[in-house]
Amino acid sequence: MAVSSSIVQFNPAASFLTADVTPGKVFTREDLSPAQQMFGRISQDFMRTEVLPHEKEIYAKDFALVRRLLVKAGDLDLLRVDIPEAYDGLGLDKVSSAYVSETLGLCPSFPLGTHTTIGTLPIVYFGTEAQKTRYLPLLASGEKVGAYALTEPGAGSDALNIRTKATLSADGKHYLINGQKMWITNGGFADIFTIFAKIDGEKFTAFIVEREMGVVSGREEPKLGLDGSSTTALILENVKVPVENVLGEIGQGHKVAFNILNLGRLKLGTRNMGSAKQALNGALQYALERQQFGRAIAEFGMIQQKLAQMAVLSYVGDAMVFRCLGDVDAALAAAGHETLTILKTIESFAVECSINKVWTSEALAWVVDEAIQVHGGYGYSKEYPPERAYRDARITRIYEGTNEINRIIIAPRLLKNAAVAQLLIHPSAAAPPVADGLFPAERQILSAAKRLLLLTLAAAKNAYGDKLANEQEVLGHIADIAIETYAIESAVLRTSKLIAARGGVEGATPVDIMHVYFSDAADKVEHSARQVLAALAADAADRAPLQDGIRSIASHETFNTVAGRRRIATAVIKAGHYPY
Repeated sequence: MAVSSSIVQFNPAASFLTADVTPGKVFTREDLSPAQQMFGRISQDFMRTEVLPHEKEIYAKDFALVRRLLVKAGDLDLLRVDIPEAYDGLGLDKVSSAYVSETLGLCPSFPLGTHTTIGTLPIVYFGTEAQKTRYLPLLASGEKVGAYALTEPGAGSDALNIRTKATLSADGKHYLINGQKMWITNGGFADIFTIFAKIDGEKFTAFIVEREMGVVSGREEPKLGLDGSSTTALILENVKVPVENVLGEIGQGHKVAFNILNLGRLKLGTRNMGSAKQALNGALQYALERQQFGRAIAEFGMIQQKLAQMAVLSYVGDAMVFRCLGDVDAALAAAGHETLTILKTIESFAVECSINKVWTSEALAWVVDEAIQVHGGYGYSKEYPPERAYRDARITRIYEGTNEINRIIIAPRLLKNAAVAQLLIHPSAAAPPVADGLFPAERQILSAAKRLLLLTLAAAKNAYGDKLANEQEVLGHIADIAIETYAIESAVLRTSKLIAARGGVEGATPVDIMHVYFSDAADKVEHSARQVLAALAADAADRAPLQDGIRSIASHETFNTVAGRRRIATAVIKAGHYPY
């Protein structure tokens, strides 16, 4: 399935900082093709008609039922999206895959996303021909369920520090794996695991392991959220794995681990936004029905401000994640079919994937928290949806790499980008282009934000050199500048493209959304840049250019966000649901 023809060329990694990106060059939600929309509808119908009626049983951990539902999902091709056609899959693009993932917010405990992403993709991208032929058709149909086992009691974010060992048998035909894994989703009932171990305690390697080879599941972990999902430890005692089940190259397991996590982040954004919109729609309906002081609480300004901000975050989040997905799909189309090239292409977008993972998970956290607030005391009751949504959302800031880890890798990865490195030679003179078009004032400030990001990168690199990795607080502030810059530009580009397609009248609410978000985000960029400036030594050579950069972004005119949010809330209330 081809990506929408509205993308005239792909935007390379870090283009939000280095390139002239125009509205016609980005993919937006409005560009979804009829075929892509069809898969989204199939997935949503499946979730509503097959999964939600059994929500009570799912949350009671009826895993036999869950497995039957996964087989039904396979019958509808929902497990085949990312699997190549040669192995009973569909081989669709990442936009289609992520759009299906968006619907999983209807029941986050249902493990379709885990199965199709980290449960299946390691074999898709790193499996031998024999491994793919043997395992992928079983995973595509739902006959077998996949899981991914990296984390250990003493190795979470520090994944390379695992202690699980693999020892070659005397006859050279098997590896004996010994160790323990923790927090394994689908751990209680999965059949096929990607398990990471160190051969001879040194060579970090991935293995395809079948349950029958000796995998034993621990108890179901009592968790804050995702109550219906299976999360267990895995006990590995002399698990006998054939040598032909080494996944990828011996000693190169980190390539499997980190590329698969990156792919997970790529799809997590749409799932987060799907959950956010569910929470917004629920809060809106409650606000329209709940009467206080003789009228619906949706008529009160403080409630309207909450509903409006939920809509703002949903709109901007969609702009960010579909932009990234479109760029990745277009880059993959140009990359060809060689696995190593595909993985390098996806890895080159690690910054954008981390940005989207952090931003969407934190946006979701805000939305579900305020959904409880809109419901008042009822929101605190387990008998109302916001309570569960609040708990389910919390994990999104932890898995697929904690938000802290994702923040501290953004700046170092930008520094490794050749186009960014070229601009850093003279960051004060660098003026990342912002094309002419609608919203000239916002575009000028966006250009200033890009320059400010370059200035903070250069200042941190010059001040700390090889020890920059130790300055996590500074890295976090630089990451926040990058995140907000990407978000601002994505919102401007989506809104400009939407207005061009539909006209100014229909674009009135998106324009308000863009202005509201821009106003708040510019203030955040300024704040983070001031923190970087304050952290530099008093005599640092980069202080003066950085101060000038801060003044340039501080000059933006403050938008009337109170009135803007009122108009946004009015539009959402009139529609009766999130309309974009």
